[in-house]
Amino acid sequence: MYNKLLIQITNNKDLFSPLIFTPKQISIILKIQNQNTLSNAEKKSYYSSIKKKLLAINLLIKNQNSNEYFIAGNKHIIKERIKEAQKIINEFSHKYGKIFVSGSFLFSKKYNDIDLFIIRKKGHKEEYKGNLHIIYLSEKQLKKPIFQSASLISISTFPIINKLDYKRPKLNEIMSLYHESIIEIMKNEKKSESLRNLIFNYNLFVKNKLLNAIKLNTEISNINLKKIDIITKKLLQKLFSKSYLYVDIHDYIKTLNNSIESIKPNIHLIRYKNTYEELINECRKNKAKTY
Repeated sequence: MYNKLLIQITNNKDLFSPLIFTPKQISIILKIQNQNTLSNAEKKSYYSSIKKKLLAINLLIKNQNSNEYFIAGNKHIIKERIKEAQKIINEFSHKYGKIFVSGSFLFSKKYNDIDLFIIRKKGHKEEYKGNLHIIYLSEKQLKKPIFQSASLISISTFPIINKLDYKRPKLNEIMSLYHESIIEIMKNEKKSESLRNLIFNYNLFVKNKLLNAIKLNTEISNINLKKIDIITKKLLQKLFSKSYLYVDIHDYIKTLNNSIESIKPNIHLIRYKNTYEELINECRKNKAKTY
């Protein structure tokens, strides 16, 4: 985050400490600058205090320089793309103000389009202008995990605060993602939004991790049928109670049995059944342990 600012602070720590940052906070800033891993306590200190101070300092700098850009995930971005992104930002910023460029355009040699996010008061809309994929969002919608993920590798006209606002998906939604993902892999189809959303939700709810686009693409490229089965079971177990899963999944297996008899080929249906039977068996065992 804001490499130039971090360098200025650590190089002039006697000016910033202890009035603005404590010596311990300076050491955390130094670790961030050097891209070292933070401990849980250091992460808590960073998000609760340090980051807010950095945002405030950056705002002061931006007010003095209208051409200031905020770059997130700088180590992932292809250097040549920064100037290209800034040209796009300059073209639209006079009209819209808060905007940011994100997506594979910034970090991949090959890309299909350029994602341009425009923040406005309300409403969500998407459109294409040439190779620009323009997404209009409200401030509230920007807090959704999918857009927060996009902002992790981005170039913007404003500091994007990492604050998540989301609701738990329904059981039928997760099951649909699982079914569609299995079919995609079995047919060697291009991996679509279903698989992306399944892996994204697994990391968000089970591992408490918000993946950026690069990490998400890496996990997708390493996926296979067995892994899809495993992450789906873990995701369902995390989101829903054992008793709820036992009843609803047990009923759904009855429907699957009928479909397996009447639909050919049925290899995907048999896989669903095996996965769900493993799930309710685990629920039954865990339930028995509580008595």
